[in-house]
Amino acid sequence: MSDIVSLLTGLLVMLGTPVYLMLQVWAPTRLSHGWRAAALAPLLLAVPLMFWCSYALADQWNLWPMPFIVFAPFGTVYLVLVLVIGTRRAAVA
Repeated sequence: MSDIVSLLTGLLVMLGTPVYLMLQVWAPTRLSHGWRAAALAPLLLAVPLMFWCSYALADQWNLWPMPFIVFAPFGTVYLVLVLVIGTRRAAVA
């Protein structure tokens, strides 16, 4: 059982970054009004993290992508929730 949990956790973390980047581009185009603003909200954290990661890379820090890798799964879950709720609310209205 612990092997499955470890596997799923690792999969979530590894896929979190590329899925977050794709969803961050795609989600605001699919939503409108306040939901679009909600889909853009993770950029308030992502953009400073990207700048910090760029600085760390330029400074040759070997763990430079770690802050963004830790942030990305949470951003992915948030964007999926905003997409699900926002599209359902739009379909009802």
